[in-house]
Amino acid sequence: MASWIKCTTTDGIEVRVNLDQVAMIRPYRSDRGFSGSELIFASGSQSPIVVNEDRNTLIGPSALLQNP
Repeated sequence: MASWIKCTTTDGIEVRVNLDQVAMIRPYRSDRGFSGSELIFASGSQSPIVVNEDRNTLIGPSALLQNP
């Protein structure tokens, strides 16, 4: 069963991501002081996305959605 999470991009857009497709979650810091996480996908075909949430928030048990 897929593990879906809901997060927000730096543009304020809410996205739902299947964690089974994510290869790596790494910290992201911009030169403007913004911090969040960069999600890198396993397939390599999708571009990485930067979200507002930190790694611990994304992989914590409360982040998983019951019905995406």
